[in-house]
Amino acid sequence: MSNRASLMILAAALSGCLSDSTPAVDPLGGSLTVKGAVVDFQTGTAIDGSTTVTASGLVPPPRVTSQGASFTIDGVPENSAFQSLASAPPSHRATFSPAVVVTTSDVSDVKAPAVAETYLGTLASSFGVTPTAASGVLFVRLVDEAGQPKAGVAASNLVISGASAPKFLDATLMPTPAATSTSASGWVVFFEVPPGVAVLAQTANATITLDMPSSPINAGTVTIADAKVTDGAAVLPTNVSFSTQITPIFTNRGCVACHSGNGPGKDLGGLMLDGGNVYKELVLEKPNTRVKVGMPEESLVLTMPSREAPPDGHPNITFASPTDPDYLKLLVWIREGAKDN
Repeated sequence: MSNRASLMILAAALSGCLSDSTPAVDPLGGSLTVKGAVVDFQTGTAIDGSTTVTASGLVPPPRVTSQGASFTIDGVPENSAFQSLASAPPSHRATFSPAVVVTTSDVSDVKAPAVAETYLGTLASSFGVTPTAASGVLFVRLVDEAGQPKAGVAASNLVISGASAPKFLDATLMPTPAATSTSASGWVVFFEVPPGVAVLAQTANATITLDMPSSPINAGTVTIADAKVTDGAAVLPTNVSFSTQITPIFTNRGCVACHSGNGPGKDLGGLMLDGGNVYKELVLEKPNTRVKVGMPEESLVLTMPSREAPPDGHPNITFASPTDPDYLKLLVWIREGAKDN
């Protein structure tokens, strides 16, 4: 048995992976490769010198090889989202990248930015803040639906729980202490972000919808994320059908390939998502566990494939954010009573 398979057994045994029983006996299928380079956040150029890259959000951790600024990540499961953590001491702070999303194909030319210590010092001085070692720093780029930087997003729309008020960067990524909204660069910075998982809160009476992947925050590190801005408040689906809207999610997002008696996951976590008993497996076999009608957001069918702190041991992250359309379909279906409809 390979080391990867052994680690998968251990991870599933510790976490239960949607259950407290059957561990996996093989790694997830569809192993993919992600290639890229560690670059300076400001300039976008490859860092000159040795770098270290790890992948955050995958269990067991995939194999990473580095040569200078270039890196290759092997063994990434299909239909996964993760962040790289790039380090290039002493010149650059350890930095989590924006979410890397893989579907069914290898990914190349990924940029893993690292933020220079001198640049962080300039921002802290200009903004009049004194970052503490126990907290993280979060850079968020606001983008429109085409992925282009979004100017004019007001500070009142941007809230990270426990963090300082947002600070804004100009078009050249330099600090603008007097600014109250995003510039042409779309960049905003939060200091003193508590360790854990950061998400942009949807403020009361919001006139825009923000979609930012759930992003890891470590003490003394930097995290970089993109957040899509859509005009208008979020509109949730209604009258969600289990047969036509929910069950296809498990096939399309790769869940069946793992949670299947014939798949490489070998009935990972005791949950079967193939065949005709999917509703029974989700709702009836583990009452108020996999699906919690009284507390929908705590349903394991939502939390296990999402990023959490501490991590729950699920082998990969399927829903990069709680605004993922499939996550919202599942959430509304549960709120509507988790009907077999």
